Parts: sequence; C-alpha cells; structure tokens
Amino acid sequence: MELKEIRPAFSQKPKYGPTQTTGEMSVLSRFQNLTLLGPNPSPRQTLGSVAPREGTAGPQHVLDLTGYRKVRSVGQGSFGVAVLYERQSDGQQVIMKQIALGNLAKPEREMAMNEVEVFSKLHHPNIIVYLGSSVRGDVLLIEMEYADGGTLAQMLAVRSQCEPLPERFVLNIFEQLASALSYMHSQNILHRDLKTANVFLHGKGTVKVGDFGISKIMNSNVHAQTVLGTPYYFSPEMCEGKEYDEKSDVWALGCIIGEMCCLKKAFTASNLFELVGKIMTAEYVPLPACYSDSLRHVLGLMFQIEPIARPSASELLQYWIPLIYKNLGSAEGFQFEAHHSKSKQPELLLNVESMVQDDRATAKSYVDASTARVGTDLNQNHPIERTVLYQLHSFGSSSSLAPLHLPPTIKIMQVATRGQHFVAVLEDGTVYSWGEGDKGQLGHDALETWHHIPMRIDAIRSRRIVSAAVGDGFSIFRTASGLLLACGDNSNGCLGQGNRASLLVPKQIAKLEHIPIVQVSSGTTHVLALTEGGIVYSWGSSDNGALALGKRIHVALEPERIILPQLVQNVREVYAGPDCTILITTQGDCYCCGSNAGNRLGLGRKVASTATLRMVHLDAAKRPKIVAVSVADTHAAFLIEGGFLVMLGDNSGGQRGAGHKFELAQPSIVRQLQSRYVVNVQCNHSYTVATTDDNCVVHWGTRTGTPEIAEDCSESRAGNNNEQVNMCTTALANILTSLYKQETILEPADVLALYSSKQQQSAGSYVKLLDVHPLQHSILVLVETNCPLA
Repeated sequence: MELKEIRPAFSQKPKYGPTQTTGEMSVLSRFQNLTLLGPNPSPRQTLGSVAPREGTAGPQHVLDLTGYRKVRSVGQGSFGVAVLYERQSDGQQVIMKQIALGNLAKPEREMAMNEVEVFSKLHHPNIIVYLGSSVRGDVLLIEMEYADGGTLAQMLAVRSQCEPLPERFVLNIFEQLASALSYMHSQNILHRDLKTANVFLHGKGTVKVGDFGISKIMNSNVHAQTVLGTPYYFSPEMCEGKEYDEKSDVWALGCIIGEMCCLKKAFTASNLFELVGKIMTAEYVPLPACYSDSLRHVLGLMFQIEPIARPSASELLQYWIPLIYKNLGSAEGFQFEAHHSKSKQPELLLNVESMVQDDRATAKSYVDASTARVGTDLNQNHPIERTVLYQLHSFGSSSSLAPLHLPPTIKIMQVATRGQHFVAVLEDGTVYSWGEGDKGQLGHDALETWHHIPMRIDAIRSRRIVSAAVGDGFSIFRTASGLLLACGDNSNGCLGQGNRASLLVPKQIAKLEHIPIVQVSSGTTHVLALTEGGIVYSWGSSDNGALALGKRIHVALEPERIILPQLVQNVREVYAGPDCTILITTQGDCYCCGSNAGNRLGLGRKVASTATLRMVHLDAAKRPKIVAVSVADTHAAFLIEGGFLVMLGDNSGGQRGAGHKFELAQPSIVRQLQSRYVVNVQCNHSYTVATTDDNCVVHWGTRTGTPEIAEDCSESRAGNNNEQVNMCTTALANILTSLYKQETILEPADVLALYSSKQQQSAGSYVKLLDVHPLQHSILVLVETNCPLA
C-alpha cells in the first residue's frame, strides 16, 4: 500500500505525436489507470499518482488506542492512514498504519495482507522495523518504526534549487539502499515500488526502506509480471509487460541515485508516452560533471536495457560501490566541486575507457573473492587452509548460510562483536571492521552510520594486531608486543586515555605502554586487561561495581590496577560481561563482581550487585574446574572440564536449556548435552548457542525471526460483500497469529552440522568449527577448512 499526499489528478489526456505506432499504444495501454498531474509537475508532485478507485474510502477516522497517545496524522492514502502515536509505557514514538478492510475491494485487501506477510519477514538495519499487527473489528493495524527525518523525496525537493549533493553523501545512501535490497533479494522478496518517497531518513544519517504494500515474495520458478508502482521508476521490462525479477529493483535504485545526483528525476518527460519511450531506450539525465567517472559507469550498468546485463544488488554492495570509493580517493567527494567548464581531452576519454574495461575484467574475480569460494591453489596440488566467516539465518524449518566477503586464502584468528559492530583479526596481523560506525569505533577515520562491507583498518597497518575487544561504540586492539590501542566513543572513559575525548582512529593507551598485556576483554562500558604476571587492570564506567575498584569508584578514565583478594591467585583469564567482571584462575576457580541481574552470578536473588570479587559456586559438594564463561544480560553459561555446561540466571525464555521456562534458583547442568562434548558456548539476550566436538552448532531459548511463508489468506469464497469482508478479516487474523516474532526452543537443538565427505576426507580435506557469535536475528559461525564449501 502506498500512502501519499492527496492532490487532484490532472485529467487532460496527453496528446501523442504522429509517430506513435500500434505497438507503442499497446505499451501505453498498460498504464490506463495512471493520470498526469500537470504539464510542469513541481518537485513535490509525482507523475505516477494513482487515481483512487471508485468506491474506495476517503479520509478515515483515526482510532483512539489504549496505551497510545495520538500525536498527529503523517499520511493519507486512498484506503488507509498513517498516524504517529506515542507509546505510554516507554514514550517511544511509532507509526500505526490503519487500513479499513470493509472499505476495500478484494485486490486491495490482498495487498494489505501481503504487506503484513512481507513486512514481518524483514529484519535489517536499513529496513523500517516491523513492530506488530492486530485486527480491531474490520480495521487492520500495522505498527512500525518511526523515521523522524521524513523521506528522501522531501529532502531532495527542498534542495531542488541548490548545488549538487557531495558524492560521498550519495555513496553513503547508495550503500545502505544496496544493502537493504541485497538482503530482500536473498529472502526472495521484490520491493516493486522502490522510490525516493519510500526511502525514509532516520537519525544519525541512516536511511530505511519502507512501504511493502505491493512487494512480492518470489518462488524459484515464478517471476512477477503485474505492473505496479510508480512510472518514473519503471524498468524497460515492466513497461513492455515482460516478466521481471530483482533486476527491476536495481533499475529503480539507479533511478534514485540519478535523482540524488541531478536533483530531478532520472527520466524526465512532459507526458506518459515520452516517459515510456525514454525508459525503453535508457535515455536518462546525465550526471553533473562534479561526479566521478566511476559513479557514472556504475549508473550506466544499472540502466542497462537487458536485465541480465545489470549488476545484482549484492554485486553493487560487494564490488562496485567499494570500487567507486577506491577510485574517488581519500580526499575527494566530501563537498561539491564545480568544474563544469573543463572539457575532457580525447586521450583522457581513452584512459577512462581503459579503466572501465579493467573494471569489467576484475569484477567477477572480486565478487567471487569470498573465503568460501576458494578451492585449491592453481600453482600447487595441495588444498589451501583458511577460515570462513558465515552468517547463519535460521527460524523454524528454514535456514540459510552465507559467507561474509573477507579476503580469500586467509585465516581469521578472532572475531569480536557485541552485535552492533564487528572486528576480525587476521593471522597476518591485519584487522577488518564493519557494522555501526557512528562513533568512530570502526577505526576508519570517519563517522559511518553503518559500513556493510568488511574493510581493513589502514590506520594500524604498521602494527601486528593479535586480538581485539569491542564494547558499546568502542574498540580495543592488542598488538603482538602487548600494547593496547583504542578508538571510538569515550564518553564512559573506555578508551583509557585519561579524558573523555572520542577517537576516530586507534590510539595507544599511554598508561600501559611499558606493561605488556596478554589479554583484553570489554563489557558494555568497561574494559579489563591482564598482564603475564597475573595483574588485572580495569577502566571505564559501571554503577554496579564491575570495575572491582571499590564501592565508591564508578568511573576510571585510565587503567587502574585491581587489588585482588588474597584468595584470588594465578589469574589465567579475564572476562568482561555486559556489566560484570569475571576472573578465572589456573585452578579453574571463578571470581566475579558487578551486576547480578537475573542471579546470573549466583549471588542470590536478593543481591543486586557487588563491588568486591566473590567466588562463583556452581556445586556445593564439588569444585568443578571452569574452562570458559559467557554472560548475557540476565543469564550466564559456564563451560566446565569434560565438556559440560552449567547455566545460571533467568530462564523465562528457556535460555537455560532445562526443557521449561520456570524459574531455577540454583545452577543447573544442561542435561541434553551431557552425552556430548561442548567446545564453546555464547549467550545472547534470551538464547544460548554452543558448539560441540562433532562440528555441530546447537541452540536453545527464545530467538527472534519469522517462519518461512504463511498460508495464503487471499482466497475467499464468492458471496456478498459483507461475507467477503468477514472471511477476509478472519483469514487475516489467522495470518497475524501465525507470524510469530519469536520462537522458543526449550531443549538444545542442532541448527547446523558441518562435515567433509568421504571423498574429501580421503584427499586430506577437513572442516572444523572454531567459534560462534549469537546476534539478534542470526548467528556468526567461524569455520576452518582446506576444502571449498561454496
């Protein structure tokens, strides 16, 4: 469903010239429901406004919702309104789309149902967040995230008379939209109405794709053919009535990029016939001279008439956008530079053409340069050993496994993340980072809303990094010589510099310059460091005693030595939970301090926190040796010698693997895994993930996601209009109850098993699970192998 401002349609029919043919008339007949707004549409008008169908609803009465305070209406469509509400429980502002099902014809009801089905399946930082749905009488309510910056179309309309946007700003939006499209297409979903009016501006420079009313879930053998959307963004195959696929979304993305650069539509026309003609011949408005040749070339690829010749959204994200950045140079594209008067010489044109040919020659090799796509060395006969970082999406019976595009033939020594940004430390000492970068935590000497592609941190190329730790908006790096470097947000003193100044590139922590560090770990807002002699340092902020510096010290702007109790001897490992500290000794004993949320530290339900180190007691009769620990917000997992798991804390989501969701006062062993050897364990907010020695990933608890495909509810038996409305409402209610936002697994279940075939094993090949990192909607899986897995 598309919500837009209501404005009168211009009813005068366009007059076509004498060159119009029967074939062209056939093409135009596909747009018979579209009307022109006027001979000279303003920047705020849309050529593709759809005239309301006869009998559809006008402005609707806005519902008063319990628990919500109405702020204002933000959109009005032919059969729906979008209203901004404030949730009274937490003050959060949300958009509630209200659709009166009783006023809709059957196709429109199907579109409303489709929006719920598609919208609820999408979880991506550049897609408007779906918050839930419900039916009240015959009114469908769809609750979603509120983007407070308006739409890209509104922003461009305001700037229509201004100088062009800086190229790096355009590339920032280009990258975010390509990432959203790549994700949608990987889920077999077409948007079909991608345009600037459906791109919403969020805080901190984030853009988010919304309005999935006419999106389509694609089956493998079915291509879309229905013409829906806005003509300005139609692809040639849509104009001709041919089957179309995800490459039509890529064409629409090209229209958006062209519109951002030219501050007007990529295809301009005074009437519909002229517009269709320009689209079918790819006669788009050329970019101003201030933009790079690389951006022009990529836009030309997106506007190829044949869909197969256009790059996919994934290829744009993985190769072409990084190529534009690379050719742009480090000092270009930050502001508008007028050089329209300079004409290119013939020899420069030859150089540009040569560059384009080189780009085409290297495109495929770059796109295929994933660690998962490497087979054997072409110059040798033995397999290449390397590690592969996969992203595992799993919900219900559906699952997918996709490799992240890191350099091939590499070994990843460590992956560090807390779910917002990611750091990968390679065997050769180089470091790649990606994810949220709005506080400089990626170390790229820039503030980036979200960097989708793993990118090497050039600022520390001269250092050999051996490990990393990340917290809320900051990163810590440890060199081979034991030095620590830090970058990102320093509002909590987590960079250890003795001040609160944030850093865009990693800087050495001066106080530890002559104290070699052997291990570093980060919580949300505090950091721990361990020396070879067993001395522990902490710094940052904690109101719950996680710094272990005493009850009165809540902030340490530089590393401070923790005075260990006499019983705490020979510290082997330090671990920083979200707001707690755990020390593991060489004897396998465990000492903790900080927040005891959910009784995750086993201090008792009445003890909220402690600022002094206390011993963790897992078994009153025995003293099991603790090998590793992982702590989430309200529960914790302790891996003990022999490959057994002991769980503490909250169990309301089944995250303790006990087979139920009842409260457990004492530590409990995960009995379903007693017969298996657990190698690694990681806790997330409400679920737990573990790996076993037989190369299996096991998980349990409550995870967020969506099922594969809900049953089709669009079919209803023939009857009078009231019967159809009631049946449709019932069917829609059934869909809403089946679109779970979460699934709960009470007992450990295998979600992934990796193995080598007998033929591969006989050739000396192997696969080994190294590590897992549970995220909100997926799991990162690190695999070591010497055989191709793609």
